[in-house]
Amino acid sequence: MIAQLTINGRLRLAAPDDFSRLHCEFAQPSEQLTEVGAWIAGALELESVGTAWVELSWLRQQAPRPSEKWLQDLEQMIVGADRLGWISAGGQCMKAHVIWADAHRDRSTDSTQ
Repeated sequence: MIAQLTINGRLRLAAPDDFSRLHCEFAQPSEQLTEVGAWIAGALELESVGTAWVELSWLRQQAPRPSEKWLQDLEQMIVGADRLGWISAGGQCMKAHVIWADAHRDRSTDSTQ
């Protein structure tokens, strides 16, 4: 699963049937941290440039089609994340790493790689 924020500020869930991972991809550069934080409020919360907390209620609302199986698979993903310590203390959010638009550019100009 990928929480994607498009260049025009639309948040969507890509790869909704991939229950093996969760991360965020933002089409904006990391310098827009404050603006992105405002755009994603209510669905995600940025802890830092590299970490976001994804609201489980938002994830549940992203089912591509009404399906008890999809919700069961999501719940299994949440249980696994909880075992790894990736669920917030209140049980409302799942931790995810963030990939910014400028991350690829930064890597391609890094002479150590």
